Amino acid sequence: MPLKTNAVIKIMNSSLLKVQYLQIILSLLLLASCAPNKIIRFNENSNTQNSTSYAPQTNYDPVFQKNDIIQITLISNNEEFSKLFATALENGVRNQQTYTSGISSSKGFIVKQDGTINVPYVGSIFVHNKTREEITYELTDKLKQYIKEPVVQLKILNFKITVLGDVKDPGTFSIPNEKITFVEALGIAGDLNITANIESIKLFREKGTTLNEISIDLSKNDLFYSPYFMLKQNDLIYIPPNKAKSRTAQYSPIYIPLLTSISLLLTTLNLILK
Repeated sequence: MPLKTNAVIKIMNSSLLKVQYLQIILSLLLLASCAPNKIIRFNENSNTQNSTSYAPQTNYDPVFQKNDIIQITLISNNEEFSKLFATALENGVRNQQTYTSGISSSKGFIVKQDGTINVPYVGSIFVHNKTREEITYELTDKLKQYIKEPVVQLKILNFKITVLGDVKDPGTFSIPNEKITFVEALGIAGDLNITANIESIKLFREKGTTLNEISIDLSKNDLFYSPYFMLKQNDLIYIPPNKAKSRTAQYSPIYIPLLTSISLLLTTLNLILK
């Protein structure tokens, strides 16, 4: 009997040891599947340019594009004409709905697919791919036949950018001042998640009838000296997840619940055999 008892004890100890080994292996597999890649943000030595070459915001002026909604304001000493012009604007413009609430905000002229807007007392003018300064000069020049020294102000009402992917708060954001940097866009989206792949970020930008795809690497400082640091209306930024998160997302629906169940079973056996 003592021999049989010793044999049983040896078998139980051996089984217990195997269970513990299996638990250790499963734990290592789980940790390995979730291990993040090394992340380096804005490496100081990645760009040899000095601060004197950093001037992306100098004289920045957005250009008007098709489907933009433009608000036009006239200021002049001729009160009667200003009222007539304002009334005509009210009759010829459309409401803009915000992305966050759907509530109508300010009114403006939409740039048609032929790149024009139809302004009261001025007629049709081509605005596509022109700057605010160019259009303001043209409107002012044409309004001079009605009033002296008109002051025209233009504003893009639907200036927006979109940030998608591995960020805290992805979405489409309206930019009231028509001016935003790439870094500010990440800020209003809640910043990058720790699992973001900062070396393979994509920027999609419309140019004419084409959609350009630009690769951006945030592990380097090149972005600060590129023409993509300042965003344009309708720009779309996509932040992909890193390899570790991609693998986890790929295998999670099957393997993670399975490994969890096996780990629970081994834990139960471990408690029974003790």
